[in-house]
Amino acid sequence: MKKLLQRVLIMVSCLACACGAQAADSTASSFSAEQRSEIEQIVHDYLVAHPEVMFEVAAEVEKLQQEQAEKVLNDTVSALRSDPGTPKAGPEDGEHYFIEFFDYNCGYCKTVRPYTERLIKEHNLQAVYVEFPILSQLSVQAAAMGLALYRLSPEQYFIYQKKLMTAGTKVESYDDIKAALTAAGADEAKVRSLAQSAEIQSQLRFNIEQGQRLGITGTPFFIINGRPVRGAVRDYESLERMAGF
Repeated sequence: MKKLLQRVLIMVSCLACACGAQAADSTASSFSAEQRSEIEQIVHDYLVAHPEVMFEVAAEVEKLQQEQAEKVLNDTVSALRSDPGTPKAGPEDGEHYFIEFFDYNCGYCKTVRPYTERLIKEHNLQAVYVEFPILSQLSVQAAAMGLALYRLSPEQYFIYQKKLMTAGTKVESYDDIKAALTAAGADEAKVRSLAQSAEIQSQLRFNIEQGQRLGITGTPFFIINGRPVRGAVRDYESLERMAGF
């Protein structure tokens, strides 16, 4: 029961803050131990007499949590779509968009890539690609090189990305990264030098931070017109349905 009371007090505090009672915390901290005990007893007695209040409080807290989650999602989408260092393709000012968090060593990312490419094309979406290297050190290296290449030549970047994101491939050594750069016609030394810069390292941190804000722990992760889609999908029709089309 004590744990229940603590939870209720926390929820009541959350509701008070939501209603604009910012002074609640400072007021509560001024209570003595005896006063706090009396307050807890009052809350206890009231909840015993009116158990329906718990459901109302829980529903309101859930609503607040959903609103906060939506705000985080919208803020992240805005940050990624406006960030000049995040690779993008398609209509810049379009209403519809597709955001993908991916890793060059993510097999699922590569399996669904034909579906996502079709979705982007058929629905005229702005594509936003977030290099999110979480699977290996080679993933980090490939992402850094990709971000550097995007700054030097977006056209070459997408050739590089397509090469490394082909189904059945894997980045097993730096030679695989180098081969993709060669296929894109890029200057490897120039790309490597930029990839080691503070600018690119800052971009990688930015990407990881955006993923952490959303609680992303694996790839692929998509946001399609405000709809989060986690993990691999079975087929194109499933992806289209999840996207709300």
